[in-house]
Amino acid sequence: MDTLTKTYSLTASDIDCHGTCRLSALLCHMQNLATDHADALGLSGDTLIRECGAVWMIARQYIRLRRPIAYSDALRITTWHRGADKTPTVLRDFDIFAGEERVGEAVMSWVLANVATRKLVKPLSVPIVADSKRPAAVKDIVPAKIPLPEGMAKVLTRTVNYSDTDINGHMNNTRYADVACDALRYDRHSGRFIAEAQFNYLQESFPGDELDIFAAQHGGTHYVRGADGGGKPRFDVSLTILAIG
Repeated sequence: MDTLTKTYSLTASDIDCHGTCRLSALLCHMQNLATDHADALGLSGDTLIRECGAVWMIARQYIRLRRPIAYSDALRITTWHRGADKTPTVLRDFDIFAGEERVGEAVMSWVLANVATRKLVKPLSVPIVADSKRPAAVKDIVPAKIPLPEGMAKVLTRTVNYSDTDINGHMNNTRYADVACDALRYDRHSGRFIAEAQFNYLQESFPGDELDIFAAQHGGTHYVRGADGGGKPRFDVSLTILAIG
């Protein structure tokens, strides 16, 4: 199964105060689809833990939308992965549709981490990953380091809670989208939508961790950084917000 496609009927819990699909909800659907595809390829989390003591974790992700996704849209997502190479990451591509209209695309950068030590495991060292088939056509997007502007101001402090966690015990990647939108007061951006976003996850966060959240705007792009009390970065985000239409 080179690719996997699923259609989702959006529910009220997917929709924000602007009547459009919350970015975190879209990322959640993408994450679940990626998990389903990995399972179908024999790369499930249970298999990897059993055979090499490793788990999948998202290191970076990038998403671009041509328009917001509405409550009435039939969300359809197709995904495929690019195969393993000598780098520590496995890139996974997505095409995003509203009905038959292609409205966006995305790329996730996944790493394998030892379940006990959290040290990275080379994908090519795991036979079931190294032998997985690479599709003929892949995207040329590679999420890179986010260049943060100077003078970012602290806008809030966020405690990581139980409700933020996932099966790996840490704050789930989709929750950082909500933190970033809270930092930017996205509720005040009526008539606009997030057209482009990138998330770089620098270090795991666990329940009880206190994160200082910094934000700035530069050149039409909003930036958010989360850091621990000692100033060590946990995540970086860039968001481009455009007027609808």
